[in-house]
Amino acid sequence: MNSYSKNKLLNGIVEQDSSTLNYLYKKIFPRVKRMIFRYGGDYDTANEIFQESIITLYRRAKAGEVKESLIVEKYLFRVCRWVWFRLYNNNLESTIDSDFEDIDDSEDNIINEFLQSRRKKLFSEHFEKLDIECKRILMAFFKGKSYEYIGNKYKLGSEEKARRKKYLCKEFLVKSIKNDPQYRKLIGEYDEDLFQTD
Repeated sequence: MNSYSKNKLLNGIVEQDSSTLNYLYKKIFPRVKRMIFRYGGDYDTANEIFQESIITLYRRAKAGEVKESLIVEKYLFRVCRWVWFRLYNNNLESTIDSDFEDIDDSEDNIINEFLQSRRKKLFSEHFEKLDIECKRILMAFFKGKSYEYIGNKYKLGSEEKARRKKYLCKEFLVKSIKNDPQYRKLIGEYDEDLFQTD
């Protein structure tokens, strides 16, 4: 297995270099998988956590928010471990608090980025389950279109009917998200501002 310097690993992640990503999978993923299996998790969960951790590190590194001195292998494992206990195994979270006493700003940012990515994914999954009319109405609303525009564009008859239809679609989507078991793992993280009303 090739050896990688800190800078080469970070640059490889930013450039989405396949040999760098293969190296990370071979070197770190087995440890992540063993840790998650030990606490009752499965392969799919371990893989999802690991992939999301790499994606969040990529976003932060690309934005220049990661210190060059970062030890990528150790860091990714710690983030995966934190996410597993925080989002999948809350009853054991206290057992790892001491591991993160020295967490620095960039590490905290990566964890927040991970949570944000999970929120967006949850939202997208449920948004895609909506009927086509609700998708169109909510997309128009998110883009700041007026109720008059929405009513005319989608032949709803009036501003009031457009307002009512948007409300019903929004409520259906929120209920669908909140009924998802994943939502319970993200309580306090879900952003109600996605549905600002006037």
